[in-house]
Amino acid sequence: MDNRKLRSFLALAHTLHFARAAAEVSLTQPALSQHIQSLEQNWGIRLFERNKRQVSLTPAGRQLVEEIARTVIRLDNLQTTVKEVAAGSWGVLRLGYVGTAMQEPLLVKALRSFRNQFPAIRLEPTQYNVDQQFSLLQSRELDIGILRGPLPACRFIARCAIQQTPLIAMVPDDHSYAGAGKISMSELADETLILQEDPDGVGLGGTVLRLYAEAGITPGRSVRARDVNTAIDLTAMGMGITFVPASQRSFLRQDVMALDICATSVTTALYLCWKEGMKNRDVTLFIQNTAPLFKTPDGKQK
Repeated sequence: MDNRKLRSFLALAHTLHFARAAAEVSLTQPALSQHIQSLEQNWGIRLFERNKRQVSLTPAGRQLVEEIARTVIRLDNLQTTVKEVAAGSWGVLRLGYVGTAMQEPLLVKALRSFRNQFPAIRLEPTQYNVDQQFSLLQSRELDIGILRGPLPACRFIARCAIQQTPLIAMVPDDHSYAGAGKISMSELADETLILQEDPDGVGLGGTVLRLYAEAGITPGRSVRARDVNTAIDLTAMGMGITFVPASQRSFLRQDVMALDICATSVTTALYLCWKEGMKNRDVTLFIQNTAPLFKTPDGKQK
């Protein structure tokens, strides 16, 4: 189906004037006449009655106007889709994330913004741990990973830090330090540490252990929790203390208290990760539209 000929038909059906119709579709009048004649010959029907004074649609032409208009729209949509596929747009963005990522208010805002700007790209978010995400990114079963650093060295995985924030210590609301506001790591040395199950040296768990190492202390005892929410639940039960990104302070339950940590340079970073060299327009759009939302006007990270 020749889209140009269909557009010529619609222009003439609208104007009922060859010169005006030709100008509307940027053709010469003879070229437009050839398009109409070609359609009539191919379909074996007469679409227009024309004489020296006027042009009018035949009954068959009038019946076809709406269907041809719908067909032109469908062909335009098909052409757009073909161009997007050729440019590497697949229409589905498979998104992996670690549990703490979706508690970041700015990330949630970024995902909403992306969905509003690009409704034709369907996001498919699934929670995975760090190791799973790296494996799925390598095999191209994930398009984007949202992970918390530090990250393991991994060839062919590109990364972009989008947020950096300090940690805060979490204690039960009846803890002796609950109202202190700030605390030093040395004051926590004898506390049971509830640590998220991350691979050694990686993710939030890796950052917490760096915090202890920087202070030159070792946790009195450590307990592993499945995820950060479980760690906070155990903290509320009085089973120990845990640490979370300071940016998530507003998400905390009422029976725990957040304490800033004195004299530390340790921070936790959130990263976007993707397969290096991947030619996927949707991935590029996601990175380009997400990363700037984490920046202040002077270019610094929030």
